Parts: sequence; C-alpha cells; structure tokens
Amino acid sequence: MPIAILSSMDQEIRAVESELRDPTNREIRGQRFVAGSLRGEEVVTAISGYGKTGAAATTGAVLAAFDIEAIVFGGVAGGIHTAVKIGDVVVADRLIHHDFDASPLFAPRVVPSLGRAEIPADHNLTMRLASAAAEYLGAAATTASAEVHLGLVASGDRFISNEADAAMLRSSLPEVLAVEMEGAAVAQVCAERNVPFAVFRSISDRADQDAESDFTTFIETVAAPLTAGVIGRFLSGLS
Repeated sequence: MPIAILSSMDQEIRAVESELRDPTNREIRGQRFVAGSLRGEEVVTAISGYGKTGAAATTGAVLAAFDIEAIVFGGVAGGIHTAVKIGDVVVADRLIHHDFDASPLFAPRVVPSLGRAEIPADHNLTMRLASAAAEYLGAAATTASAEVHLGLVASGDRFISNEADAAMLRSSLPEVLAVEMEGAAVAQVCAERNVPFAVFRSISDRADQDAESDFTTFIETVAAPLTAGVIGRFLSGLS
C-alpha cells in the first residue's frame, strides 16, 4: 500500500517527484497524481493548493483513488511561538482549526464529527518525521542552527502576516507553535476515515509584516529541498 505525500505548493511536490523511480502520472477529474517509488517505498504525490478546502478535497480524492496506507503532508508555516524561528521545522503532534467556530452548538474550534478541537497525529509517523527532520537539519550546512519542534499546529483560511493577528493567536492558543492553511483539514479527513497521518512544516516567516517577502524567497531556497530531504529520510526509516 502506498503512502500519500501531499503539499500545498508545486515547488515542494516537484522536488519530491524528481527523486521518484518509475513515476506514473494519473489524472482523475482534473487532479494530477504521480505514483512511483522512493527509498524502497510506494508513494503517491499530489498538490492540494492553498487552503483548507483544497487540502480536504485532495485528501479525500487520494483516499478514494488509491489504497493508501498513510498520509504525510509537508509545507511551510509561520512561526507563532517565541521559541520557533525561521528555518526551524515543526512536526505536529496535534492540529487545530483556529478559525472554526460552531458555537453555541459546540465549543469554539470543536469539530462536530470528531467531538474534539485538537486532532492528534499518528504517534509513530510523527516521531519518524521528527527524527527525519533532525537528521536532515543536522546534515544541511545552511541550517546549522535550525531546530525541530514537536507540538500543536493551527490551521485557518487566512495567511497570517501582521503582528496583531499573530499576537491574538498566541493569546487565544498559547500552545500553538506554528500557523498554516491546510494541516487541520488533512487531519480532520484522515481522522474521520481512520487513516494514519502526519504533518510537518518548515518555518518560512514569523507571521508578521515581513511574512510575504520571507515566504516567497524561502520556498525555492529552503522549503523545497527540505521537504524532499525530510521525506526521503522518513521513507528510508520505514524500510
């Protein structure tokens, strides 16, 4: 059974796909999937695009089209916690929709279908990802000071790019390490279908007024090779 490797951005998935053996393209209702092998493991890759709707739709599509063993979602995020800096990697042990609110029917951020706000990632996959990220950072000369963090990641359909919004998120969810736009949607779909999943993020910015300029440069120079490097090491650890 293959492992699905998903990301919101073309650059990151292309970096992973460049290392696939015997890649096969498959288009299903306008969405492109690539099946192949990497480090001895069967994989299927796909680009979700930005935001929770695309992430949820892509997760559902890959689960419907392939007999998937697990899903790993990689990408970038803004650092929210004061301990997280640009260049670090955050591996989610749980995820939350910071902008979901079905109150007064349910408590804020609680997903009704799951009965909880925080959605736990698969422990074994998460720890393997954290080890792979630490190994990659340790081998990358340009990221000598970078660290791996394990904890809560928040998702919402808005690119956080000013200090006021970042501070508000820190205040309302003080345990959040990073903020992004897809992970909790992937987590929700996987949890509802009992599919193991894991999410990791490289920190491209501090979710402040410099986020846009930091983000665009970071994708090409750091995020794409990091995603491919971490995924390769992660898959090697499964053999």
